[in-house]
Amino acid sequence: MLVQQLLKKQQLKLTVLTEQGQLQHELLQVRKQQLAQSGRAFIGSTPGLIVSFSLGCLFQMRHNSTVKLLRSTFGLRWITKLIA
Repeated sequence: MLVQQLLKKQQLKLTVLTEQGQLQHELLQVRKQQLAQSGRAFIGSTPGLIVSFSLGCLFQMRHNSTVKLLRSTFGLRWITKLIA
């Protein structure tokens, strides 16, 4: 009798946790879709195109010594400030 009650409690906990996991998974999928959609909208917008074009130009000049110097000097600083 006691074992059956404990099993029943464990099964109930398991079903509750399973439902919570499914809801969290669905929420994660919705957020992932929203992020992808907003990313596509940004790339198609004017600022997104400007950023894309600028990065393309910099990528073409990646072997230029001035660009390498600027990237190593300023790139690391703003990344470390962003992280900290």
